[in-house]
Amino acid sequence: MKTDAAELSPAMRERYGIRPTSPWTIAAIAVLTVAFLGLIGAITWQLAKPSVQTQLVRFTVDSDNVVNVTFDLQRDGSATTTCALRARDVHHVDVGYATFAITPGRAALRVTYPLATLAKATSAEVLGCADQSAPRVDAPAFAPGTVNPPQQPTVNGG
Repeated sequence: MKTDAAELSPAMRERYGIRPTSPWTIAAIAVLTVAFLGLIGAITWQLAKPSVQTQLVRFTVDSDNVVNVTFDLQRDGSATTTCALRARDVHHVDVGYATFAITPGRAALRVTYPLATLAKATSAEVLGCADQSAPRVDAPAFAPGTVNPPQQPTVNGG
């Protein structure tokens, strides 16, 4: 049988440290809960809709040393955008990696980047792009003893 704290005698409440909950405590907990849920919602909204969006259109392997990566870019356009691309070989080892800047210009554009490779690429991908900072992407994973070939540092954002 469960007994409500209000039904206990004052001596029993004093003995066991049972005090009624203050309405101010309940209000403070409610306000903090709503603020926390609002913060989580705002963070989720920002992560769900990044300021820079990319979509790989195609990649073409022109030779054993170049793969042209074409992708669509949606951005603000008033700031420099930094992008990262990667090409891999048949064994899923990185053979080309580039981090490059796209100058301010149009908000929507199609970019074709000539990614230099160490060997023939079998896949290429856009790892990510970000305005005013480097994108948070995986670092290159080249085979031991190899070095990434020189890459073009900038692309005209039109």
